[in-house]
Amino acid sequence: MTPEVFNFDLTVERLLLKDVLRAVLHSILFHRVFGNVRPREVDFMDLTYVAIEDAGIDKAVEEKIPAFLKTIDASRNQRGQLAVMFYEKRTRKAWFSKSEEEVCWEQWIITFTILRPNNERDRNQARMRTERQVADFLMDIVQIVNDRKDHIPPITNNDPNPFPFQITVPSVNDTWGSMFKRMLTDNSSSSGP
Repeated sequence: MTPEVFNFDLTVERLLLKDVLRAVLHSILFHRVFGNVRPREVDFMDLTYVAIEDAGIDKAVEEKIPAFLKTIDASRNQRGQLAVMFYEKRTRKAWFSKSEEEVCWEQWIITFTILRPNNERDRNQARMRTERQVADFLMDIVQIVNDRKDHIPPITNNDPNPFPFQITVPSVNDTWGSMFKRMLTDNSSSSGP
């Protein structure tokens, strides 16, 4: 099974990056964590996005933000990526045993280009650009989740979140390819609730 992949590029002022990451991650998770969820509205800039009221999801998001900021601040090229991956739990049968495996069915890969404006005029332009791109991204998410449903596996259990997720940030020394390979072989290290 080949996962459905959604790629996005966002240009963000460094001072807004933490809040943009929070908006991006919570928005994706809100639309892909199936089950009984409590929504909460979050205001950011002149935008409002919806997040899930859940301590486990908040923790998963808040743990990845500093890791991403560290990667960005350590890199010289001012670009960084993160991925949100969703998995289906499947039972794999062998001759005399059964085991559970997680198969990725959807990936959201977001590439960030970081702006570091030198003056107030450039900062205002960067802020307006960031706000416009985040608004477009939020609308794109809604469009995708409404139009692209055929790849979502059937829900076959009563778990509050039947599809575990993983938020992955490459370390400073990782390439995207090596990090992606590691994600596929070790998908239990940072799975969400």
